[in-house]
Amino acid sequence: MKIEKNKPTSFTDMNSSKMCYKSIFEFKKILLKFVYTLLLLICVQVQAQATKDVTYENNSIAMQLYTKCFDNLNQGAAIFEKYPTFKSTTFCSLMNCMMLLSYKEKDIQLAAEERLKEISTQLYKEGNPVCLLMGLESNLIVEEKNRNLNDDNHLVYINFADCIAPDFLNKGAEIINNQTNLLINNN
Repeated sequence: MKIEKNKPTSFTDMNSSKMCYKSIFEFKKILLKFVYTLLLLICVQVQAQATKDVTYENNSIAMQLYTKCFDNLNQGAAIFEKYPTFKSTTFCSLMNCMMLLSYKEKDIQLAAEERLKEISTQLYKEGNPVCLLMGLESNLIVEEKNRNLNDDNHLVYINFADCIAPDFLNKGAEIINNQTNLLINNN
């Protein structure tokens, strides 16, 4: 009887061969999961660093006003207490309140709208009325317009998106700009 080299000679040899292939396959799966997890963690770290860099590098008057926290806001406090998620969060800046408009709950959206109007009014009373812009190269337009803050009613222009923004951000910008225009036109 002639025995071929690569073929198993008995039932146990076949089982150990299958087990070996199965072990190698399982090892490859685990290794692949590890590599994917490692890549995911690296991407998250890079994104976190990119966000951190953008947040702290821009000290322009526009960014300061966009992120300025007003602790004396009255609008919507009761609504925020109704939702446990919001108890530890303060919605006191234009940026934070615009994000509230992304929620589907109408009472949260209404509270956000009222807060945006209240913040716009406080900024106007401080002598810093704001106008939010978006679009291609809007950051360059904002930079140019903010070089002289003593023109056009002392408006401070804020870029909130470059090309495309979600509807809730556009709605927030519209609320803020309408309130600012209302205040300017009434004086």
